[in-house]
Amino acid sequence: MPAAVGALWDAQAAAFCIAAGPGAVMPLRFGGKAASTSGDPIDAMVTVLATTDDLVIPFEQSTVSLGAAASIRIGKLDVVLASGRAQTFNPAVFTNLGIDLAAKQVVVVKSSNHFYAAFAPIAAEVIYVDCGGPYPPDPARIAYTKIRRPIAPLDPNPWLSTAD
Repeated sequence: MPAAVGALWDAQAAAFCIAAGPGAVMPLRFGGKAASTSGDPIDAMVTVLATTDDLVIPFEQSTVSLGAAASIRIGKLDVVLASGRAQTFNPAVFTNLGIDLAAKQVVVVKSSNHFYAAFAPIAAEVIYVDCGGPYPPDPARIAYTKIRRPIAPLDPNPWLSTAD
């Protein structure tokens, strides 16, 4: 199944791909390096599709740099590796590195919710996935210790009357 995933924060793997250049076929270990909650790294033989010294993408009325980046292919899976840590705000993360999203059956976007405005119009369906990690997608599961209560949306609004 043709798929794409990105952008994964892995400056070291992106640098190896940039040094090798587009068209290079090489063994690469990527992902899973930041923390134990990141999961295990992937070891695979990859083909470098494209590289850039600075992957700049739009976000609302501004632009965001994901730094030096590369796209790689493993079988039918295309992956974007970036040296800068930012969410995947826009399809340009993929298209600026030569990945045709219209040709993909599945696109996995590494972002909490900032992706939605730009990706929803081109998606047949948006599915949120809880992959674990240091920041859960449900704010009610975070053990806040320094916020004043009540706070929306975690607590009922004390200023709303429940009596009609």
